[in-house]
Amino acid sequence: MLAVDPEDNVTIHLTRGDKIENLSFYYPIYDKATETISNYVFKVGDKVSFIVKAKKGYTKEEIFRKDFVIEEETEYPVITLTGEETKWGEMKNKKTTYWYDIVLNDDTTIVGYDDEGAKKIYLYPEGDEIDE
Repeated sequence: MLAVDPEDNVTIHLTRGDKIENLSFYYPIYDKATETISNYVFKVGDKVSFIVKAKKGYTKEEIFRKDFVIEEETEYPVITLTGEETKWGEMKNKKTTYWYDIVLNDDTTIVGYDDEGAKKIYLYPEGDEIDE
């Protein structure tokens, strides 16, 4: 299961071990002169990083990181992860909350901690991990 919360469009619900093939996002840019918002166009060679950290100790070591290099210009890059790549953290038989960031070229946070708080990813156990 992969679901993005429709109320905030940033909270991710994911079953451990499931692959992600279609998680896309955009980066709105505000132009003060024209008072308009347009989407950043990701350029060939831009690096986008998907970073997961423990909810507690947010400034500590990353639990998971995957870097993507943009291969063609787009306003909506797509994050893809294999089933093995979504098995981060300790295996638990309950929903676990992590925080995530999406970063452009290691210096601009596109999605991350802001006035609304941390961006959460809820990782649910695989069926064979649940103790009855």
